[in-house]
Amino acid sequence: MKKRLYHRGYNVELADEKTEEYSARIGGKRVLGSLLGVKQSIDWWCDTNILREPNNFDKQDFDDAKTKKQEEYKGVQIMNDAEDNDKAWYMIIKGNLLKGSLPALKQFIDKNVVTKT
Repeated sequence: MKKRLYHRGYNVELADEKTEEYSARIGGKRVLGSLLGVKQSIDWWCDTNILREPNNFDKQDFDDAKTKKQEEYKGVQIMNDAEDNDKAWYMIIKGNLLKGSLPALKQFIDKNVVTKT
């Protein structure tokens, strides 16, 4: 008995137990790959009606920010992920994202935010 899943109207089944490859029939073609890759292929097909192989999704690589700057000001964390942009500072206050220069954000904290001292 093969392991089967149901994802967005498509049957996904375990094709090979040793390599844990899954398969599904999308747009009349059979795709084969990791479970995450097959699910991403189905999502891509449902959203764009374009068939992409699961191994195309496995190749995605995301780089972290190389120099992330952080500063704590009156108990509020202020961050900057951009290396060369002084106006790319940001902070989250009460679930709201605020962006701007570091002095402007500090001025906002001084005027509007009740902080721990």
